[in-house]
Amino acid sequence: MTIVIISMIRDSWGGSEELWYEMAKEALERKYKVIHLSYSHSILHPKMKELISKGLISYQRPAYVKTKNSYIINFYHLLVNFLKKKVDSSFQRVFKHNPDVVLYNGTCYSIANEQKLLEKLKFPTFSFFLLGHFNDERIPSLPTDELSILRFAYLKCKKVLFVSERSLQTTQRHLNLKLLNACVIRNPVNIVQKTIIPYPSLSGTIQMALVGNLILVHKGQDLVFNVLNKAQWKNRSWHLNIYGSGPDEDELKKMCERLGLEYRITFHGKVNDIRKVWEHNHLLLMPSHMEGMPLAVVEAMICGRPCVATDVGGITEWIIEEESGFISPEVSLGCIEAAMEKAWGFRESWEKMGIAAHQRAVNLYDAHPGKTLLTLLTHN
Repeated sequence: MTIVIISMIRDSWGGSEELWYEMAKEALERKYKVIHLSYSHSILHPKMKELISKGLISYQRPAYVKTKNSYIINFYHLLVNFLKKKVDSSFQRVFKHNPDVVLYNGTCYSIANEQKLLEKLKFPTFSFFLLGHFNDERIPSLPTDELSILRFAYLKCKKVLFVSERSLQTTQRHLNLKLLNACVIRNPVNIVQKTIIPYPSLSGTIQMALVGNLILVHKGQDLVFNVLNKAQWKNRSWHLNIYGSGPDEDELKKMCERLGLEYRITFHGKVNDIRKVWEHNHLLLMPSHMEGMPLAVVEAMICGRPCVATDVGGITEWIIEEESGFISPEVSLGCIEAAMEKAWGFRESWEKMGIAAHQRAVNLYDAHPGKTLLTLLTHN
């Protein structure tokens, strides 16, 4: 059995890579051949190093990522990337392995930009699967050209996989297509020990956390900053801890200084031990514009922490209002402010809500998502 995974992520790693990573470990243990195609990056993530040591065959294709350099330097890099793409043979090398299964791992619609893969799908010699991690519910419709490409790709899939029921429903609405070949699969949880972490005392400063990539158009951290700049929040005893990195980190730090919040907000960078995060924090904030089902929410719930989150993706499939968290019905400053205000009023109940969140997450999560995905890929 030969399995190919094609990732569209431009970073060295992300939450969207965790599910195929778990599946690849299972496949390699069974002595399957596993090939991975990613965009080139200067950093080789430890989990990629681990898979390669277990036998994963890794290929990279050219990638252009805009930097903070001058226009001339960025244009030069763009030109170099264009030329590299012209001579790139990574797809040919991948498909020389004659895969039995090809899994595309991206957003729900990013496959529309994968011209070489789409060409292969015209006369496929493999079983094709698409794993779509999120889409943007706010867009009313897709461009006609993109729509026809996506319908073609989705109908070529043996199965289309989503990480939340909401993402599946949104995709069907956008494509105006009933996806009879679709199913929902759970993301893995990056926590070995699944017990509740003792709740920190509420007698001191309230510690709130933002966990995720620092990408404003996706995660919406700036909305929380603007809420915390309101007069009522300035008079409260709180501290905001930010875990993660990303292209908008400098912008958020500048915003923090502009609002005079630099002594009340700490940027911790990426963290590997998520349980350490929840030893010190009382509440997760997740003001996202779009999601599939964010791992940060599931991990916080398993650790016994309530969440304030926007109603996107699979959030309401996990969080129950006033029982395990608080929902902002819209991605707007007013709605997020109202949800955070409500949460603050309930803070004496946060520990009890965290226990309810833990129980719900334990009931919903998949203890062996890698095996689940591998079974879907190889037994259909």
